[in-house]
Amino acid sequence: MLLSVKKIFFNLKSSLFILLIGIMLLGIQLINITQYSQHLSSLRSQHDLIDSIISQDLSDTQMAMITLNGHLSHLALAVKLSNNSALLDTFLTSEEERTRLYTALQTSASAFQDAALFWLEATPHGRSTMREQMMRTRESYLSDISHMIDYQIQLIDQSLSIAKITAVALCVIGLIFFIVYRIRLNQIYLDINKACSVDIDGTKPDVSTQEMEFIVKRLARKAPIANTNQSLLHPQSGLNNEKGMMTLYNAKKANKSYGSLFIAVFDIDQHSVLSNSLSKEDMGALYKKIGDIISMYEQPMDVTAQLDSNQFVFLISRNSKETALSDAEKIVHSVHDSMFNTAKGPIKVTLSGGFILKTPTSALEASIADGQKIADKAKQSGGNRVAQLREKADHFR
Repeated sequence: MLLSVKKIFFNLKSSLFILLIGIMLLGIQLINITQYSQHLSSLRSQHDLIDSIISQDLSDTQMAMITLNGHLSHLALAVKLSNNSALLDTFLTSEEERTRLYTALQTSASAFQDAALFWLEATPHGRSTMREQMMRTRESYLSDISHMIDYQIQLIDQSLSIAKITAVALCVIGLIFFIVYRIRLNQIYLDINKACSVDIDGTKPDVSTQEMEFIVKRLARKAPIANTNQSLLHPQSGLNNEKGMMTLYNAKKANKSYGSLFIAVFDIDQHSVLSNSLSKEDMGALYKKIGDIISMYEQPMDVTAQLDSNQFVFLISRNSKETALSDAEKIVHSVHDSMFNTAKGPIKVTLSGGFILKTPTSALEASIADGQKIADKAKQSGGNRVAQLREKADHFR
């Protein structure tokens, strides 16, 4: 069953959306871990503040009061920050347990702060007693901080485990998607390449997608030649014959967009051998395929034809010689790269080409005859190439 390009791209978009959702979830989990880490940092900072408070020098009462009040304010803020809600608290924590731990922490923190203030405000004779009371509340406070730290570490470990599982799942799913859609996109690329390339092995393109099969079938339907009169067509290749070529040329040259006319005459290098060894049907299929290859490079103002001598003529209307010559050389290369099916099996064929510019003063028939002579020279020099006149008429290259 052929694949659907539309379905492939729809599934690709869905797969990318799934990966995006997974990445967003992983991002939320990382943010959640960061928030739990901030809670842990707040709890640890309370340890430092407690140590700073109990080691406060009270010899300078006014300075001690300023410093201690600053520590107590920071301590109250740290207690509050240690209980800020995180993104995934609803899914990862027990509201009852979290409330219980925070209530205990808040109670012991308040008791310690009150004891610290009493210690600060006590007379020098009563400070020892107030310090002992502050140290007792400190032990309870540190115990509650430790419980809260253990709880936050547990939440961080739990969040990290979920994040690891999510990351591994995303990697596995992403790898599967990559492999699957790499294969699918390669199939689409190969189908496009088969549809756009010259048939080099003589077989019907084997495509994998519905849309490209439709395109290949459409491309395989050779556009009908403007001449519908069978008397103007070559019976074997379906190209214009000499009369059809002249008719079509005269019709097109009146167009204002008609450029300079270059003539390429192509001759099959192995023609005499092939005509003696192949059937008429095989020769007709060979002519038709060569004609199809030439037609691939045909533009609206061009004309393709097959002469009675079985040579091919390509009238090329271009704005530059380089462009016209390039198309003629591409035709020779395309034929060289192609395989031609016959009753005796696939064969290779090459062309020799003669390339010439038609001058306004010369007749088309005379220019074609000159092109035939240049093609003969190319054939004599080894074939499979396009020859053209040098500046002197008796020299070829």
